[in-house]
Amino acid sequence: MMFRRISRNPVRTFSSPLLRCSKAVPLRSFQAAILSKPSKPQLRMYSLSTEGELIEDKIDVLTDHEYSSISNNYLETLGDELEALSEDHPQVDSELSQGVLKLDLPPLGSYVINKQPPNKQMWLSSPLSGPKRYDLIGGKWITLRDNSGLTGLLEDEISQALDIKFKFEGLDN
Repeated sequence: MMFRRISRNPVRTFSSPLLRCSKAVPLRSFQAAILSKPSKPQLRMYSLSTEGELIEDKIDVLTDHEYSSISNNYLETLGDELEALSEDHPQVDSELSQGVLKLDLPPLGSYVINKQPPNKQMWLSSPLSGPKRYDLIGGKWITLRDNSGLTGLLEDEISQALDIKFKFEGLDN
């Protein structure tokens, strides 16, 4: 009968951008490197739009506090206006909780709009137009894919679902 020795400190090969190497590293060292906080501020992982143009100068530079304040204000205003809309259209239901706004809009379905603090973005999941990511550009939430605004897209899809002309009063396109 043959027995295999089991090591207490296994060595595995990992390839990691954090370690910038591909060699045998003790598992505990790898875990420590992953769990430690980076010493430099984190930069965006992209610098080009889908058309290949530089975007670093387009996106508003925000501190974490500024992002939090702007995104919270946007979601609260959006939530308040959707609540007002639901008074005239009872099929519309919205709920804002911990930076996530859920909107049920029959017959289209459910929308989710949420903050993404690490990227300083707002993310949308729409049953009609799909998922999108929005950056703050010139004080407005704009997607770099097609340069459309979050507010305008929501107005268009709400108008389509309710067969009315809908505009948010407290939000810019």
